[in-house]
Amino acid sequence: MLILRRVARLVFVFFIVTFVTFVLLDLTPGDPAQRAVGLNATPEAIEAARVELGLDGSLLERYATWLGNAVRFDFGESIVLRGFSSWDLIRESLPKTLELMVLAELIAIAIAVPLAIASARRPGGWVDNLASSSAFGLLALPSFVLGIYMSFVFGVKLGWFPTIVDNLPGLNDDPLENLRQMLLPSLTLALNLVAVYLRLLRSDLIETLQEDYVMLAQARGLSERRIMWRHVLRPSSLNFTTAVGLNVAGLVGGAFIIEVLFAINGMGNLVIRSVLSEDFNVVAAVVAILTIAYVSLNFIVDLLYAWLDPRIRRGAG
Repeated sequence: MLILRRVARLVFVFFIVTFVTFVLLDLTPGDPAQRAVGLNATPEAIEAARVELGLDGSLLERYATWLGNAVRFDFGESIVLRGFSSWDLIRESLPKTLELMVLAELIAIAIAVPLAIASARRPGGWVDNLASSSAFGLLALPSFVLGIYMSFVFGVKLGWFPTIVDNLPGLNDDPLENLRQMLLPSLTLALNLVAVYLRLLRSDLIETLQEDYVMLAQARGLSERRIMWRHVLRPSSLNFTTAVGLNVAGLVGGAFIIEVLFAINGMGNLVIRSVLSEDFNVVAAVVAILTIAYVSLNFIVDLLYAWLDPRIRRGAG
């Protein structure tokens, strides 16, 4: 029953987000039908294009038609790139954005978790002071500023990584070259996440280390490593898991900026091109896909809560 309520809530969020997007696109200046046939087209040709593209009905009628098609992953044809469906353009761009986001999350977690554990073991020590100072500095720098600095240092000066990733090979074709080209954008996107995850997890670990059951485990002579990994890290991960889930929306925005900065042909560049060319079918499709991904990830985070802390599961029951 709890799962059904959560699924219903996620479906409701999807409806709200996509409908609001439809309303905003409808209020945007410009005529997509005219854009499709050209600025010098006759009124008759514009009207014919409007009918062909399904733009002749009311807002609710168009949304209902779009929603019925979207369930089948049919998001309509691109208004600008005739002959290409919106889903075709997304399917070509989505893997690069997903790879960028997944790599950024993995890098952030791989850096933040060991640093948080080391900082919590010796609060006020040199590792803790260095990590905390670095986190403050990273939080003060936007991702695009970090990207410019890192691109200049590691790409232009040292020449270790490419600064333009417009010809990215597939992971199946050349995985090493793919990862080499994506490492700098992914690290740039990950550094802000490292600062957030480090500070959050460090505080929760220090608090958990003061619990009675942890002190009892120490008194029983269990090793510090075993206590940290088996008795401290899991109950301290609730806020950390929440941050990972909630950061998806911010990660998408950051990924779009990084894609533009490094010229990655992902969803960010696709959205910008579509907005500038008034290709509203593609914009609505991108919003729908991102909404599905976001609400699905939040659902997974809810399930992880119950695994990390059985009290949540029992309380919900």
